[in-house]
Amino acid sequence: MVIFIVLVMVLIISTVLLMQKAERVDNKDLENYVEAYLRKYKEVVEDNLSLVHDIEHVFFKYNNNPKAVYGVISKNHGAAIVLKYDATKETFWNITLIDKPIEYYFWPNMSSDLSSLKIIKIASSDSPYILNSQISIKNFALILVSKGASLYYMGEEETPFRIEGAGAVTILGEVSSKSGLIIKGSNSKQMWSTFQAGLDALKHFFWDCGDRLNETVKHQIEIKHKVPLLLEKINENLNSKYYKDHPEDFYNDLQELERLGLSEEMKTLLWNKYSELTREPTLWEKILDAVLNNFLLVVFTGAFATVIATIILKYLGYLK
Repeated sequence: MVIFIVLVMVLIISTVLLMQKAERVDNKDLENYVEAYLRKYKEVVEDNLSLVHDIEHVFFKYNNNPKAVYGVISKNHGAAIVLKYDATKETFWNITLIDKPIEYYFWPNMSSDLSSLKIIKIASSDSPYILNSQISIKNFALILVSKGASLYYMGEEETPFRIEGAGAVTILGEVSSKSGLIIKGSNSKQMWSTFQAGLDALKHFFWDCGDRLNETVKHQIEIKHKVPLLLEKINENLNSKYYKDHPEDFYNDLQELERLGLSEEMKTLLWNKYSELTREPTLWEKILDAVLNNFLLVVFTGAFATVIATIILKYLGYLK
């Protein structure tokens, strides 16, 4: 009986941990992200070759696949990919899982005591903060990139920041570079999904083009490429019930679609789906859901515990 209780407790704890882990991006998710990112970037370039063929950096990324792809997933905070276009070795993937926040992978000499550091906050989510040269952080500041904010590094050095002394970087949004570095302050599957990869590729394409594309051309490209990606994102987030806990994301995505010319029929359809998702369940639905969940939990727990108990008893020699 004692063994059975212990096994049940282990099962419950393991189930919770597995559910939490399932929300974190994994190796396959990062691989899918990179493939979708490169595919969308090339697709957008091909559609606009006459406009971008003389933009050296854009054309380089279009004509070359990265020779090496490094992925880093933090169990604590954030994830990143590094696309190496100039590697001389054979093409390979290397994905690492770390315990520390993602910032300490790229800047391992960062200060661990952030309480006394002055905060410099990059908060704008409307347009990226363009950084043309490396910033030296020495004994004075914590650079904080807020959720939803983006910093795009156009410099030639390996990373946008050089930590010297008691300095640190905290990334809640995104830091990326023209060389192929993408760091996000989230390690969730949501932020490293294939539809997000497409949106990121389109965003980085515009940043790589700089001011070479006028607003009319940008709008036309967005209508063709961004609208389908946003519709895919909204559909998946409705089906996964993500928007139920993140209503602000639904409003932002819908607002962006409206800016790009969403039809009234499609807007009504999306609102109806969202309203159904956020509808307060009736008392009968709550009871039925609770009963069903408890029944499945009991059945699963019982079956799992029985199998484990049988294995243990056989190992101890009580069963043959």
